[in-house]
Amino acid sequence: MKKEKIIILYASVGGGHFKAAEGIKNYILENHKNCTVEMIDALKYTNKVVDKIVIKSYVNMARYSPKMWGEIYKFSEKQYSAANFSNAVQKLLSNKLLTLLKDEKPDSIISTHPFITEMVASLKKRSKINTELNVIMTDYASHKFWELKPEYVNRYFVANEEMKSSLAFSGIDKDKIFVTGIPISPAFLQNYNREEVFKEFGLDPNKKTILLFGGGEYGLSNVKGFLDSLLSLKEKIQVVAIAGKNAKTQKTFKKVAEGHDKKVVILGYTTKIPELMSIADFVISKPGGLTTTEILVSNVPFIIINPIPGQEEENARFLLNNGAAVRLYDAEKAAPFLEQFFKNEERIKHMKAMQKQIAKPDSTKQIVTKILS
Repeated sequence: MKKEKIIILYASVGGGHFKAAEGIKNYILENHKNCTVEMIDALKYTNKVVDKIVIKSYVNMARYSPKMWGEIYKFSEKQYSAANFSNAVQKLLSNKLLTLLKDEKPDSIISTHPFITEMVASLKKRSKINTELNVIMTDYASHKFWELKPEYVNRYFVANEEMKSSLAFSGIDKDKIFVTGIPISPAFLQNYNREEVFKEFGLDPNKKTILLFGGGEYGLSNVKGFLDSLLSLKEKIQVVAIAGKNAKTQKTFKKVAEGHDKKVVILGYTTKIPELMSIADFVISKPGGLTTTEILVSNVPFIIINPIPGQEEENARFLLNNGAAVRLYDAEKAAPFLEQFFKNEERIKHMKAMQKQIAKPDSTKQIVTKILS
């Protein structure tokens, strides 16, 4: 019997698109032996030069000029032409992608990035392919980038009912919009031995444990101030500061920690986030789509810092409107708020209850089941 062939296309603009694709791939491989699945960085495959330009531009704006990125995001929401690729560039990229798709002959395509979605939709519009196109949106609010050429998309998978309403309001057929949540790694659904996790990282199970994410490859300009405020609290806490692959952030964490007597575990890139979430009392992070989903599914009180204007601001707005997170706006004023918030059991209880309402832990299974059905 011929195996069903699935290709997952993503772009390495931020880690979320890759992690969503990886979650889907791993679930299919583990649960559907009648399928073959391949992940491809479509932007890099089609044109490495364009890939570098797009990624470098986004990273630099996110890190050094977030307000500029925010203005571009808002403008493109209002102007269809600004959200659309240049026709010449898009045609060049989609034609290269066509060669791949003709060689591979997939039964189904899954896209986790709007640029890639439009490339495939463009090929379908020109009758170059007729392969089913499934789109996984990896944030908590929609944007015009995702809504281009919707008539050539077979299914949209979104994080919440508000997104479904927004897409339907834009004229997209509501029958092909499915509220499944954002796919995550199955590792976040496992039960861990908390005692062993505390022991592995040299942490005290009798103290509050705070995870502080340093912003990954982008870094956070005022991460030093947030860690300093945390460590100045009278509360008995310990901090796991995660810098990812950013060596500069690791050095900053180490320097700040040396000036305080509280326990600080400093980590670079780690695959132990699910285990650390299982022992965390609070998470402090910017609200990327996948990070947000991991926090919601882990049901840990979420303190938002430094959302990148645009997608992450929209994610923050959704979480705050639903009572599933709080936000720190100023590192220098963080300590008084954190001091009272950590003790506010009623507020924390309510936040965790709202997170459970929003979280969709079986999102990956739902998406795969719907596609393969």
